[in-house]
Amino acid sequence: MQNSLFYQKNKNILTNERMTISKNSVSEKTEKHFSVSILFLGFLAAVMLALVLMPQVAYAKSYEMPKVTIDAAAHENGDLQVTEQRTFSFNGTFSAVWWEFENIPSYSSLNVSSVSLAYDSGETKQLSSVPFVLDWRDAGGPAYSSYSVDSPKNTLYVFFAAEDEDVTITINYTITDVVSVHQDVAELYWKVVGTSWAADSQNVSMNLSLPVPAGASVVPGDTVRAWGHGPLNATVAFQDDGTIQYSIPSVSSGHYAEARVVFPSSWMTGVKPTDENANPNQSKLDSILSEEQQWADEANAQRIGSIVLLLVAIAVSLAACIWALWNFIRYGKELKPQFIDEYWRDVPVKGEHPAVIGRLCRFDKQEASDFTVTIMNLVNEGALLINKGTYPSGKKVVEDYYLTRVDSYIPKTEIDRKALSILFDDIAKGKNALWLASIKQYAKDNPTDFSADMETWQDQVTAQTMQGNYFEDYSKDKKFKTIGLALGLLLLGFVLSCISENPLVIAPCIIASVVVGVLSRFMERRTQKGADAYARCKALKKWLTDFSALNERPVLDIKVWGKFMVYAYLFGVADKVMKELRKTIPELFSADEQMMGQSPYYVPWWLLYTNAYSSNSVLPDFTSAFDNALSSSLEATSSAASGDFSSGGGFGGGFSGGGGGGFGGGGGAR
Repeated sequence: MQNSLFYQKNKNILTNERMTISKNSVSEKTEKHFSVSILFLGFLAAVMLALVLMPQVAYAKSYEMPKVTIDAAAHENGDLQVTEQRTFSFNGTFSAVWWEFENIPSYSSLNVSSVSLAYDSGETKQLSSVPFVLDWRDAGGPAYSSYSVDSPKNTLYVFFAAEDEDVTITINYTITDVVSVHQDVAELYWKVVGTSWAADSQNVSMNLSLPVPAGASVVPGDTVRAWGHGPLNATVAFQDDGTIQYSIPSVSSGHYAEARVVFPSSWMTGVKPTDENANPNQSKLDSILSEEQQWADEANAQRIGSIVLLLVAIAVSLAACIWALWNFIRYGKELKPQFIDEYWRDVPVKGEHPAVIGRLCRFDKQEASDFTVTIMNLVNEGALLINKGTYPSGKKVVEDYYLTRVDSYIPKTEIDRKALSILFDDIAKGKNALWLASIKQYAKDNPTDFSADMETWQDQVTAQTMQGNYFEDYSKDKKFKTIGLALGLLLLGFVLSCISENPLVIAPCIIASVVVGVLSRFMERRTQKGADAYARCKALKKWLTDFSALNERPVLDIKVWGKFMVYAYLFGVADKVMKELRKTIPELFSADEQMMGQSPYYVPWWLLYTNAYSSNSVLPDFTSAFDNALSSSLEATSSAASGDFSSGGGFGGGFSGGGGGGFGGGGGAR
């Protein structure tokens, strides 16, 4: 226990060490200036790198297309009239977007009648048309908002100014003679969303009306058949008013969504047999039905495969959860302790090291605070002395704690031996005394050595913990197997999702992985001995926080309270216990207060845990100071070391994955 018997000897050592530090102050100052220079050069390099990268960051931009609404009408003369509203969500500065109309028949033409802009602010603009300049294909444009058609490329450019905002662009255009008229049916084959868009087209809705003559009507699967090609989660539906609605949740960049519709050729009263879009001697319906049926069968097979893979994922995930739960109940659920008392008034396990008790409470998890516990235990056993002192550092005088090793003490465990060796053989370089600040300095100067020392010390704690037989031998094996299962579920879900092209397949695997991962945290189990020891730890903690309220005769031995305070610190209640001690047994503090009045360097036993009763010290309590020094040291070492079925008959329903032969296209933005 820390006391005044060793004070005079420690004071002499303190004086000698203070002189040593003063002699080294010049070299330390030189090294400090050198370090500052290196840091300043590093800072300049970082600034230069930032300046080099800044243009890249400034011009990094992207856009999304959260909504696309299309209204189209096929006319009896074979023309297709379209109104498209496409919302762009711009991140960065943009000046143009364009629509590419690919695969338009050579006898057809693109006629754009109007383009308008609508901003989030409510502002709308009706744009005027300007002649196209070839250089605009790559960059540039007119100096004002407008639109232009690159006729040779069948591309519409819309020019404007937008920055970090949403803009809805509405285009009205007509493609002439695009409905093919065969002997038996008329056919519209249209790529509603093309492959050229660099971003996904979200929430696409397209409504198509047909030129139904008087006296005729749209009869799904009879007079009119409609198919969709592209994403398998899209749908085609006939509306009560005879229009056909295509609903497409998302069209990925590089992919397309396509509409194919056939209806009686007699409805196309404006097309002459001699027109280029007329094929009066060719019947097409049978080949179209055969083609669409094949694509629908392939799409349905893909959907069935996706459902099967989803069921497999659900079954495997459920089995994994059941296995993990069974293993937890069988191997991970804590044993019921035989010790059931509410309070315990002794150490949890006689002869066991406090650092091992810390591991017992945390299922063998390493923490740097265990080293602090070890130091406090060594102080309590008389192996270390702690005093305060001052030393010059530049133009300032630093007040710090000072540790002295007692030569006569023989370490009882490898944990203590290694801890003392780190402090005095490595950090103090063989001396029997060191400043607390020197721990941080050593770690900064020798990060690899300090990290290796602490790792070796933790290994000693681990070895003694295992020798104590506090945990089941299979605990870690079961834990790591369960963690492996959780990771395997994620991998399985990812693979199955890629195979099925259905992101929903991964969902049950993610849920199961979380469940299994949570269970893995509780897969380690204490033995009966460990369960009883842990129960005594909880009972001791409860007694330490309740003793002042119990009708008991308090312990008056400072040595005993020194032992208890090690565990109070370990359990995180040291400050509360010290306050209760001060109130309940004030005589434990009176003698040391007299010593503090005689010397500013004296450290009473209670200053190890609190400085609330020290009026002449600017230092925190020793455990806090040591914790801070150790944490800073470990941070220094770390810094140094340092993701509906398809209808083949055209009655509506889901999309198929075939097609790709329709006209239309994508676009882009800059």
